[in-house]
Amino acid sequence: MLRCPANVCSLTGIWWVQDMEQTPEAVAVVACGAGAVPAASVARSVAVVTGAGRRVGAAIAIFLARRGLNVVVHYGASADAANQVVSEIEALGVCAAAVSADLRDPRAAAEAIFSVARGLGDVSVLINSASVFRDVTLSEVDVEHCAEHVSVNLLAPIFLAQQLQRQLKSGAMGRIINILDWRIHRPGADHLVYTATKSALASVTKTLAQQLAPEVTVNAVAPGAVLPPEDRPDWHQQRAAQGIPLRRSGTPSDLTAAIGYLLDADFVTGEVLTVSGGEEL
Repeated sequence: MLRCPANVCSLTGIWWVQDMEQTPEAVAVVACGAGAVPAASVARSVAVVTGAGRRVGAAIAIFLARRGLNVVVHYGASADAANQVVSEIEALGVCAAAVSADLRDPRAAAEAIFSVARGLGDVSVLINSASVFRDVTLSEVDVEHCAEHVSVNLLAPIFLAQQLQRQLKSGAMGRIINILDWRIHRPGADHLVYTATKSALASVTKTLAQQLAPEVTVNAVAPGAVLPPEDRPDWHQQRAAQGIPLRRSGTPSDLTAAIGYLLDADFVTGEVLTVSGGEEL
Protein backbone atom coordinates (compact mmCIF):
# COMPACT_ATOMS: atom_id res chain seq x y z
CA MET A 1 0.00 0.00 0.00
CA LEU A 2 1.35 3.41 -0.95
CA ARG A 3 1.95 5.79 1.95
CA CYS A 4 1.90 9.56 1.50
CA PRO A 5 3.00 12.30 3.87
CA ALA A 6 0.17 14.45 2.50
CA ASN A 7 -3.34 13.40 1.67
CA VAL A 8 -2.72 13.21 -2.08
CA CYS A 9 0.20 11.79 -4.06
CA SER A 10 0.55 11.06 -7.75
CA LEU A 11 2.03 8.23 -9.75
CA THR A 12 1.85 8.19 -13.56
CA GLY A 13 -1.62 9.68 -13.73
CA ILE A 14 -3.07 7.61 -10.87
CA TRP A 15 -3.91 9.54 -7.73
CA TRP A 16 -4.05 7.83 -4.35
CA VAL A 17 -6.43 9.68 -2.06
CA GLN A 18 -6.33 8.96 1.65
CA ASP A 19 -8.96 10.27 4.03
CA MET A 20 -6.79 11.26 6.96
CA GLU A 21 -9.69 10.81 9.40
CA GLN A 22 -9.89 7.12 8.55
CA THR A 23 -7.54 4.21 9.17
CA PRO A 24 -4.64 3.69 6.73
CA GLU A 25 -6.70 0.98 5.02
CA ALA A 26 -9.28 3.59 3.89
CA VAL A 27 -7.43 4.29 0.65
CA ALA A 28 -8.97 4.46 -2.82
CA VAL A 29 -7.21 4.48 -6.16
CA VAL A 30 -8.37 7.43 -8.22
CA ALA A 31 -7.69 7.74 -11.93
CA CYS A 32 -7.38 11.18 -13.51
CA GLY A 33 -7.30 12.06 -17.16
CA ALA A 34 -4.33 13.67 -18.86
CA GLY A 35 -3.74 17.11 -17.44
CA ALA A 36 -6.34 16.68 -14.73
CA VAL A 37 -5.61 17.01 -11.03
CA PRO A 38 -7.61 15.86 -8.02
CA ALA A 39 -10.62 18.02 -7.29
CA ALA A 40 -9.16 18.73 -3.87
CA SER A 41 -6.90 21.12 -5.79
CA VAL A 42 -9.39 22.57 -8.25
CA ALA A 43 -13.05 23.60 -8.14
CA ARG A 44 -14.66 20.61 -9.86
CA SER A 45 -17.89 19.13 -8.56
CA VAL A 46 -18.23 15.45 -7.76
CA ALA A 47 -21.02 13.03 -8.60
CA VAL A 48 -21.65 9.82 -6.66
CA VAL A 49 -23.33 7.07 -8.67
CA THR A 50 -24.31 3.82 -6.97
CA GLY A 51 -24.37 0.62 -8.95
CA ALA A 52 -22.10 2.29 -11.50
CA GLY A 53 -19.92 -0.68 -12.34
CA ARG A 54 -22.29 -2.15 -14.91
CA ARG A 55 -25.22 -1.58 -17.24
CA VAL A 56 -27.35 1.53 -16.67
CA GLY A 57 -25.27 2.75 -13.72
CA ALA A 58 -22.11 2.68 -15.83
CA ALA A 59 -23.84 4.65 -18.60
CA ILE A 60 -24.92 7.27 -16.04
CA ALA A 61 -21.41 7.58 -14.60
CA ILE A 62 -19.84 8.10 -18.03
CA PHE A 63 -22.58 10.59 -18.96
CA LEU A 64 -21.81 12.67 -15.87
CA ALA A 65 -18.09 12.58 -16.62
CA ARG A 66 -18.84 13.96 -20.08
CA ARG A 67 -20.55 16.86 -18.32
CA GLY A 68 -17.27 17.62 -16.57
CA LEU A 69 -17.95 16.07 -13.17
CA ASN A 70 -15.52 13.94 -11.23
CA VAL A 71 -17.29 10.65 -10.50
CA VAL A 72 -17.32 8.17 -7.63
CA VAL A 73 -18.12 4.79 -9.20
CA HIS A 74 -19.76 2.65 -6.54
CA TYR A 75 -20.02 -1.08 -7.15
CA GLY A 76 -20.90 -4.20 -5.24
CA ALA A 77 -18.87 -7.10 -6.59
CA SER A 78 -18.06 -6.10 -10.20
CA ALA A 79 -14.55 -4.80 -9.56
CA ASP A 80 -13.19 -5.40 -13.07
CA ALA A 81 -16.19 -3.73 -14.70
CA ALA A 82 -16.00 -0.77 -12.31
CA ASN A 83 -12.30 -0.29 -13.03
CA GLN A 84 -13.11 -0.28 -16.75
CA VAL A 85 -15.67 2.48 -16.16
CA VAL A 86 -13.01 4.45 -14.27
CA SER A 87 -10.63 4.04 -17.22
CA GLU A 88 -13.28 5.34 -19.62
CA ILE A 89 -13.90 8.33 -17.37
CA GLU A 90 -10.18 9.00 -17.10
CA ALA A 91 -10.02 9.15 -20.91
CA LEU A 92 -12.53 12.03 -20.77
CA GLY A 93 -10.08 14.17 -18.81
CA VAL A 94 -11.68 14.05 -15.37
CA CYS A 95 -11.12 12.04 -12.20
CA ALA A 96 -12.94 8.96 -10.97
CA ALA A 97 -12.72 6.60 -8.02
CA ALA A 98 -14.05 3.06 -7.84
CA VAL A 99 -15.28 2.09 -4.39
CA SER A 100 -16.89 -1.16 -3.27
CA ALA A 101 -19.49 -0.98 -0.53
CA ASP A 102 -22.21 -3.41 0.49
CA LEU A 103 -25.50 -1.51 0.42
CA ARG A 104 -27.11 -4.25 2.49
CA ASP A 105 -25.44 -2.37 5.35
CA PRO A 106 -26.70 1.00 4.12
CA ARG A 107 -25.39 3.35 6.77
CA ALA A 108 -21.85 1.97 6.75
CA ALA A 109 -21.85 1.86 2.95
CA ALA A 110 -22.94 5.49 2.66
CA GLU A 111 -20.20 6.58 5.06
CA ALA A 112 -17.58 4.59 3.12
CA ILE A 113 -18.66 6.00 -0.25
CA PHE A 114 -18.56 9.61 0.93
CA SER A 115 -15.26 9.02 2.70
CA VAL A 116 -13.75 8.28 -0.71
CA ALA A 117 -15.70 11.12 -2.34
CA ARG A 118 -14.12 13.66 0.01
CA GLY A 119 -10.79 12.94 -1.63
CA LEU A 120 -12.16 14.01 -5.01
CA GLY A 121 -13.90 17.20 -3.92
CA ASP A 122 -17.33 18.40 -2.90
CA VAL A 123 -20.23 16.15 -3.90
CA SER A 124 -23.00 18.09 -5.63
CA VAL A 125 -24.75 15.22 -7.43
CA LEU A 126 -26.02 11.91 -6.06
CA ILE A 127 -27.57 9.33 -8.38
CA ASN A 128 -29.07 6.34 -6.56
CA SER A 129 -28.99 3.75 -9.33
CA ALA A 130 -28.11 0.53 -7.50
CA SER A 131 -30.99 -1.83 -6.85
CA VAL A 132 -31.91 -5.43 -6.14
CA PHE A 133 -34.36 -6.86 -8.67
CA ARG A 134 -35.42 -10.35 -7.67
CA ASP A 135 -38.77 -12.00 -8.16
CA VAL A 136 -40.25 -14.72 -5.96
CA THR A 137 -43.82 -15.73 -5.36
CA LEU A 138 -45.59 -14.76 -2.16
CA SER A 139 -45.21 -18.29 -0.83
CA GLU A 140 -41.42 -17.99 -1.20
CA VAL A 141 -40.97 -14.51 0.30
CA ASP A 142 -38.84 -14.58 3.45
CA VAL A 143 -37.25 -12.04 5.75
CA GLU A 144 -33.89 -12.17 3.97
CA HIS A 145 -35.50 -11.40 0.60
CA CYS A 146 -37.35 -8.43 2.09
CA ALA A 147 -34.39 -7.15 4.07
CA GLU A 148 -32.11 -7.14 1.04
CA HIS A 149 -34.57 -5.18 -1.10
CA VAL A 150 -35.39 -2.71 1.65
CA SER A 151 -31.73 -2.07 2.53
CA VAL A 152 -30.46 -1.62 -1.02
CA ASN A 153 -33.47 -0.07 -2.77
CA LEU A 154 -34.79 2.15 0.01
CA LEU A 155 -32.51 2.67 3.00
CA ALA A 156 -29.26 3.15 1.09
CA PRO A 157 -30.63 6.15 -0.86
CA ILE A 158 -31.81 7.67 2.43
CA PHE A 159 -28.43 7.35 4.15
CA LEU A 160 -26.59 8.54 1.04
CA ALA A 161 -28.83 11.61 0.93
CA GLN A 162 -27.99 12.17 4.59
CA GLN A 163 -24.28 12.09 3.77
CA LEU A 164 -24.71 14.56 0.90
CA GLN A 165 -26.59 16.95 3.18
CA ARG A 166 -23.92 16.74 5.87
CA GLN A 167 -21.03 17.56 3.52
CA LEU A 168 -22.80 20.23 1.46
CA LYS A 169 -21.18 23.59 2.11
CA SER A 170 -23.20 26.67 2.97
CA GLY A 171 -24.49 28.31 -0.18
CA ALA A 172 -23.79 25.27 -2.36
CA MET A 173 -26.50 23.62 -4.43
CA GLY A 174 -27.04 19.88 -4.75
CA ARG A 175 -28.96 17.44 -6.92
CA ILE A 176 -30.30 14.02 -5.92
CA ILE A 177 -31.87 11.76 -8.53
CA ASN A 178 -33.34 8.39 -7.56
CA ILE A 179 -33.74 5.72 -10.22
CA LEU A 180 -37.13 4.08 -9.82
CA ASP A 181 -39.13 1.85 -12.17
CA TRP A 182 -42.21 2.36 -14.34
CA ARG A 183 -43.90 -0.34 -12.26
CA ILE A 184 -44.50 2.18 -9.47
CA HIS A 185 -47.32 3.56 -11.64
CA ARG A 186 -48.86 0.23 -12.63
CA PRO A 187 -47.70 -2.69 -10.48
CA GLY A 188 -48.01 -6.13 -11.98
CA ALA A 189 -48.37 -9.51 -10.39
CA ASP A 190 -44.62 -10.09 -10.25
CA HIS A 191 -41.69 -8.53 -8.35
CA LEU A 192 -43.77 -7.92 -5.24
CA VAL A 193 -41.10 -6.69 -2.82
CA TYR A 194 -39.00 -4.94 -5.48
CA THR A 195 -41.97 -2.87 -6.66
CA ALA A 196 -42.95 -2.06 -3.10
CA THR A 197 -39.48 -0.69 -2.29
CA LYS A 198 -39.34 1.38 -5.48
CA SER A 199 -42.78 2.80 -4.70
CA ALA A 200 -41.57 3.68 -1.22
CA LEU A 201 -38.53 5.41 -2.72
CA ALA A 202 -40.87 7.52 -4.85
CA SER A 203 -42.51 8.68 -1.61
CA VAL A 204 -39.11 9.33 -0.04
CA THR A 205 -38.19 11.43 -3.09
CA LYS A 206 -41.10 13.78 -2.45
CA THR A 207 -40.43 13.99 1.28
CA LEU A 208 -36.72 14.70 0.83
CA ALA A 209 -37.53 17.32 -1.80
CA GLN A 210 -39.35 19.22 0.93
CA GLN A 211 -36.79 18.58 3.68
CA LEU A 212 -33.73 19.52 1.63
CA ALA A 213 -35.14 22.54 -0.22
CA PRO A 214 -33.97 25.07 -1.21
CA GLU A 215 -30.35 23.88 -1.24
CA VAL A 216 -30.97 20.48 -2.85
CA THR A 217 -33.43 19.41 -5.51
CA VAL A 218 -34.60 15.80 -5.21
CA ASN A 219 -36.21 14.11 -8.20
CA ALA A 220 -36.53 10.66 -9.70
CA VAL A 221 -36.53 8.93 -13.06
CA ALA A 222 -38.73 5.87 -13.57
CA PRO A 223 -37.34 4.03 -16.61
CA GLY A 224 -39.02 1.32 -18.59
CA ALA A 225 -37.48 -0.91 -21.24
CA VAL A 226 -34.11 0.80 -21.71
CA LEU A 227 -31.74 -2.16 -21.23
CA PRO A 228 -32.85 -5.81 -21.49
CA PRO A 229 -31.75 -8.49 -19.02
CA GLU A 230 -28.47 -10.10 -20.01
CA ASP A 231 -30.11 -13.53 -20.17
CA ARG A 232 -33.07 -12.31 -22.27
CA PRO A 233 -31.75 -9.93 -24.96
CA ASP A 234 -35.00 -10.05 -26.98
CA TRP A 235 -37.29 -9.41 -24.01
CA HIS A 236 -37.76 -5.70 -24.65
CA GLN A 237 -38.65 -6.24 -28.29
CA GLN A 238 -41.41 -8.59 -27.17
CA ARG A 239 -42.62 -6.03 -24.62
CA ALA A 240 -42.59 -3.26 -27.22
CA ALA A 241 -44.83 -5.21 -29.56
CA GLN A 242 -47.25 -6.12 -26.79
CA GLY A 243 -47.53 -3.15 -24.45
CA ILE A 244 -45.41 -0.07 -25.21
CA PRO A 245 -47.43 2.62 -27.00
CA LEU A 246 -44.36 3.90 -28.87
CA ARG A 247 -43.83 0.33 -30.12
CA ARG A 248 -40.13 0.32 -29.43
CA SER A 249 -37.75 -0.07 -26.54
CA GLY A 250 -35.54 2.72 -25.28
CA THR A 251 -31.81 3.00 -24.69
CA PRO A 252 -29.63 4.11 -21.77
CA SER A 253 -29.24 7.45 -23.57
CA ASP A 254 -32.98 8.04 -23.12
CA LEU A 255 -32.45 7.66 -19.39
CA THR A 256 -29.37 9.88 -19.27
CA ALA A 257 -31.19 12.57 -21.27
CA ALA A 258 -33.84 12.66 -18.54
CA ILE A 259 -31.12 12.86 -15.88
CA GLY A 260 -29.49 15.72 -17.78
CA TYR A 261 -32.76 17.63 -17.80
CA LEU A 262 -33.21 17.22 -14.04
CA LEU A 263 -29.62 18.30 -13.38
CA ASP A 264 -30.23 21.51 -15.32
CA ALA A 265 -33.74 22.21 -13.99
CA ASP A 266 -33.46 24.75 -11.18
CA PHE A 267 -37.22 25.02 -10.59
CA VAL A 268 -38.13 21.31 -10.51
CA THR A 269 -38.11 19.21 -7.34
CA GLY A 270 -40.13 16.30 -5.98
CA GLU A 271 -40.96 15.05 -9.48
CA VAL A 272 -40.90 11.57 -10.98
CA LEU A 273 -40.02 11.66 -14.68
CA THR A 274 -41.17 8.46 -16.37
CA VAL A 275 -39.10 7.29 -19.35
CA SER A 276 -40.98 4.22 -20.56
CA GLY A 277 -42.42 4.88 -23.99
CA GLY A 278 -45.83 5.03 -22.28
CA GLU A 279 -45.73 1.47 -20.95
CA GLU A 280 -47.27 2.54 -17.64
CA LEU A 281 -50.39 3.98 -19.30
